[in-house]
Amino acid sequence: MTATSRTYLSALERGRQSPTIDKLEGIANDIGIHPLTLLIYAYTAELLDHEVAAAKSRVQRELEELARYDPR
Repeated sequence: MTATSRTYLSALERGRQSPTIDKLEGIANDIGIHPLTLLIYAYTAELLDHEVAAAKSRVQRELEELARYDPR
């Protein structure tokens, strides 16, 4: 893994460190996924299926709401 050391990853797994956005992006790139996928997984890994579905719906709704403010 090029983004970070095994010691740092171990500290992340144990909850002793919190990644920066740059580190999160580096880890995601190293494992070949989008950084948002990794972040969403971190937030939903311990949820039940219906809770994950509710979280996905909320995120979709909030993204649509935010898009209203996008000047593009």
